Amino acid sequence: MIEGNSGVRASVGFASETGPRACNEDFAGAVFGNELPAPRQEVVAAIADGIGGAKGGRVAAETAVRGFLGGFCDLPETLEVQRAAARVLNALNGWIHSLGRQDPELKGMGCTFTALVLRSRTAHVLHAGDTRCYRLRGGRLTCLTRDHAREVGSGRPGILYRALGVENEIRLDYAAQPLTLHDRFLLCSDGVHGFLPDDHIADILRERCAPGDSARSLVNAALAAGSTDNCTALVLDVVALPVAASADIGVGITHLPLLPLPLGGETIDGFVLRTWLSDGRYTRLFAASDEVEGGEVVNGRLRFTNAPRCESGKPWLCCWPWRY
Repeated sequence: MIEGNSGVRASVGFASETGPRACNEDFAGAVFGNELPAPRQEVVAAIADGIGGAKGGRVAAETAVRGFLGGFCDLPETLEVQRAAARVLNALNGWIHSLGRQDPELKGMGCTFTALVLRSRTAHVLHAGDTRCYRLRGGRLTCLTRDHAREVGSGRPGILYRALGVENEIRLDYAAQPLTLHDRFLLCSDGVHGFLPDDHIADILRERCAPGDSARSLVNAALAAGSTDNCTALVLDVVALPVAASADIGVGITHLPLLPLPLGGETIDGFVLRTWLSDGRYTRLFAASDEVEGGEVVNGRLRFTNAPRCESGKPWLCCWPWRY
C-alpha cells in the first residue's frame, strides 16, 4: 500500500505468523498519509514482541504499538521526534509496568519495541529490546539497532535487559539517519532475525518485490529455517521525498566524512597553502597562492566544533580566502 502527501511517501507491507508457539505475541503497525491528522506529513511504523513466558505479552505488545502510533501523532509536529517519542513511550512504559504489578492475569507483562519515524528527509529509530530495524540501501544491508539481550549460549535465546514495562523508567536507544530515495527498511521480531543470517535477509530484500510479498517471504523463510518463535516482518519502501529542509541538511552534515587537518604545501579548492600563520580555537590560517586567479591570499579554515572528532581531534568544515 502506497500512501503519503506532499511529505515523504512510502509503500508498506507486513506478515506475521504464530509459528510453533501457542499464540502470537508479536504486533506491528504503521500510519501515514490520510491516516494522519492534517497537515502531518510523516510515516510512522512500529513493532513489538511480548516477553515470552510472561503473562500478557500480547497485551503489552499491542498496547505499545497502538499507543505509540496514536500518541505520537497526537503531539504537535513542531516537537522534535526524539522528545515526542520519549514522552509517549515513557507514559506507555509506566502504564504497562503498573498493569503488570497490579493485575495477576498480566503479571510481569512487557515487550520489546522498535519504531521508525520518517519525517521530511530523515529516518528516526527508537529501540528497546531485541526486535530490529534494518535498512537496505544500494544493495547493502545495515542493522540500525543493537540487541539489548545477553547471550546465554547452548542455542538458548538471550536474556533481555531492556524492554517496555519491566522497569519504572524505559531506557531507549535513538538514532537519526538521512533518507535517500528507494531506501528499504525492515522491522522484524527475533523469530525472524534469530533464524535467518543477515545475508539471507539481504537476498530476500534485494529482490525488490512488493513490501507485503517481501515480508511474507522473510516470515516463510524463518519458519522453514526452524524458527521456534512468532515471526513478524514489516517492510517499508521510500518512494518519494520532499524538498530538503534546514533540519535535514543539519542531519546530513553530521554524517559527512571529516576532512583531515590542512598542512602547508597542500592544494585546497585551488589555493596552495604556504606559510602557516596561526592556529586558533576556531581557525587555522595560512598564507596561500591562488592558482586560478593568481595572487597571494590569507586562507582560513573553519573548525566545526560540534562535529564528531577526527583522529587528530580537530575536525574542519570549510575554508575561505582573504586577498592582500
